[in-house]
Amino acid sequence: MKRIAALLLLASTNLSLQAQELPAESVKVIEAVVSTDAGSLGGGLLTPRDLIARALTNNLGLEVSRLGAGIREDSIDGELGKFSPTFGFEVGIDRLYRQQNAADILSSQLSGEYDEDVRYARSSLSGRLPFGSTYELSTSTRRNSSTYTDRPTSFYDPEYGSSVKLTVTQPLLRNFGLDVNLAPLNIAKSELEQARWETRSAIETVIARVLLASYETYFATENVLVKQESIVLAQALLNENKRRVELGRMSAINVTQAQARVAEARAELIEAQSFYQRRQNQLRELTEASYDLVAADYELTAVSESLPPVPAQVQADALVLEMLAKNPDYKAAMQAVESEGIRVLFSKNQVYPEINLKMSMGTSGLENDFGGSYSDFDNRNDMDWGVGLIFKMPLDNRTAKSRYRASVKRERQILLEAKQTEVQLLGALDNAVYQLVAGLERRRLIKDSVRLASEALVAEQRRLDKGMTTNYEVLNQQRELSFSQTEGLAAEVEVQKAWIQLLLLQGKLSEEMGFQLSFLDGTSL
Repeated sequence: MKRIAALLLLASTNLSLQAQELPAESVKVIEAVVSTDAGSLGGGLLTPRDLIARALTNNLGLEVSRLGAGIREDSIDGELGKFSPTFGFEVGIDRLYRQQNAADILSSQLSGEYDEDVRYARSSLSGRLPFGSTYELSTSTRRNSSTYTDRPTSFYDPEYGSSVKLTVTQPLLRNFGLDVNLAPLNIAKSELEQARWETRSAIETVIARVLLASYETYFATENVLVKQESIVLAQALLNENKRRVELGRMSAINVTQAQARVAEARAELIEAQSFYQRRQNQLRELTEASYDLVAADYELTAVSESLPPVPAQVQADALVLEMLAKNPDYKAAMQAVESEGIRVLFSKNQVYPEINLKMSMGTSGLENDFGGSYSDFDNRNDMDWGVGLIFKMPLDNRTAKSRYRASVKRERQILLEAKQTEVQLLGALDNAVYQLVAGLERRRLIKDSVRLASEALVAEQRRLDKGMTTNYEVLNQQRELSFSQTEGLAAEVEVQKAWIQLLLLQGKLSEEMGFQLSFLDGTSL
């Protein structure tokens, strides 16, 4: 009994997950589109492909992973928005009443209180360019009515003044260049690519788990039949022993032994049914958005034909390059290295002092009406302009230097994690190949074991009929046959588990299953 339970537990071991559980997804971009001819999933017989299609739609873990990629997509939009122009508009009124001092009276030849009414409007278009330049194009107009303009000698009453000005500031050291100014955008793009690989990894893992659970459920069903047949054999022997006891050809102890074997076979059936139910529950957990305690069991079909045939020979060294080129966990790790490299470049630039070239040019006009103040631009002999350098630098520059040192250490950390991922994947690949080869040999041997156990039981039964052996030996042969049949089913599951793991490591499980995965923007997963 313990040996059977151990085999069932071995067969139920979950596929080791190669993927990280990642943040969540955006409804707008990252729904994985699954091309499949799975048909209706509403009921009846279901193939593993049907269950996988349902899992890709309903699995909550995948929903979380897809949201993570969507968040990264929104981050790209946010970084692009930093280069969008900003329009500004300002309008207002300023009123001023104050007593003139001696200097005011001397210059204006007016005494008493100074009164000024200024009404103004200003609009601007400003923004930032990928080279680091900032710009502002502005125009303003103002109407000025005051004690001074009220004098008979004033040229304009009220005065209308207008101006147009373009100001450009170009960093020459810190924040200069495309690489630095596009760093946040490039990081967001790299993190999106990383999130997409992680989403691919999550999808491949769910496919693997559903596929393995399907195999386990199918073979659990077969194991229940084996245990039911074992009960039939034990009960038949019990009935025969009772008949022989009644005829005086056998002692009563043989009936007791046969009854014990019937009880043992029934206990094995209960364990097999429990294992079957756990596999059904796992399938429901993987494929349904909500858990229904009274849902009918899945009825599976075409399980053995779900995957391509297991190759007769597999060499680990021949699969390494393919795995490193396609495995989504490795690709995500390398994408993280790229992101950290961009951060190092940016933080290194921030250590430099800030030296900016500032340039401006514009013109202005003055008249006694709004339109005239703009027409007066033509009366200027030249444009207003200015140019200058601005220098800024913290005296110890501690913040920028510490951030640069931290970014270098983080890059080193991510590189080591990527190398660790590579080592783990190579070890997992080697193990999967070994387990597949060993599983194939074990399956072959156990098939022979089942055949021999069946033949031995028939032979032992004939010997019992002739009185050449004991009831105990027949019971042992029944037990051995039941155990061998369960071992055979477990061996088949182990072969398929190793084959699934191998395809998962190579990053082509979904491809082998016939699924085409892509995002809504057409990007392949």
